[in-house]
Amino acid sequence: MYLGIEQQTGLVYVGSNIGLLMPAVPIPIVTRARLIRNLEDWNKAPTGPVHWVLREDTFDPVTRTRRGRLYETDPQFTQPTNHYVVPHPYEDPFGRQEGPGGRTSKSLFFYKTCRSLLVEEREGLGLIMALGNATTVSGWRIIQAEIDATGCLIVTLKALSAFGILPNLDTAKVPSDLQKVVRQAYERVLNSAFRESPISVIDHCRNAMTVFLSAWLVSQSHDRSILACDLSKVAKEVEGAPHHKAALSWSAKIVARFHSRGKDNEMMSKGLRALVDEDAAFALEALGLVMRELGWAEG
Repeated sequence: MYLGIEQQTGLVYVGSNIGLLMPAVPIPIVTRARLIRNLEDWNKAPTGPVHWVLREDTFDPVTRTRRGRLYETDPQFTQPTNHYVVPHPYEDPFGRQEGPGGRTSKSLFFYKTCRSLLVEEREGLGLIMALGNATTVSGWRIIQAEIDATGCLIVTLKALSAFGILPNLDTAKVPSDLQKVVRQAYERVLNSAFRESPISVIDHCRNAMTVFLSAWLVSQSHDRSILACDLSKVAKEVEGAPHHKAALSWSAKIVARFHSRGKDNEMMSKGLRALVDEDAAFALEALGLVMRELGWAEG
């Protein structure tokens, strides 16, 4: 299967015949795509011809999944290149541009079904894909890949978005003199989520938990010296009288344990496994629980 994007209008054409592409109606959403193999790739803006594009078929905001057809450039064609297409009804509803055989020539950015993903380990399952351009980009994990009856590669993607995990922070409920430091800790977590290593994300979550819980204790008339304490001390204070917030304390203690496990000497001396993305996701979920329990989450 082939896909073409008209250079001037952005209209999309598709088809199994390279010499006769049909208009895609309604106009689908087509997004630049690239694999993220290491952390530095997030800061690499696409340059030159776009190599991969995703034609979106469905998006589910509840499950944060996206499903679509993946295409790649064909090296035998320059970009853009002229191809014969059936006139697009949005541009030429009366067929006035029709030439021989009911076709017209258009300058297209031209793509074929992406086979490059299938040569990756496990056919790309589990890899991270970035969608977007240099201005803004979103991260997605490939959770399924399959070839349909027409030969298209269909991928199912799961959003790697902290905004789908962390609730919005209601700054108005935070002590006024601590709002800035709380907001900064929260934003550092958002900026790191799924873009930095699991150890780094967990470290930001641990810091945010320390800041959130100590600031909340100050709002409950606790001595301000608690602001200088580490997470284990803060968690102990939250669990004890008169607060008795055991769920918050247990969540904080687990994240604190994860933080210490991020040290190589700790892992080697105790025979612990390395931290993975799922551990970082747990830390994010635990931070969301803390925000909701403190009443600092919007809604």
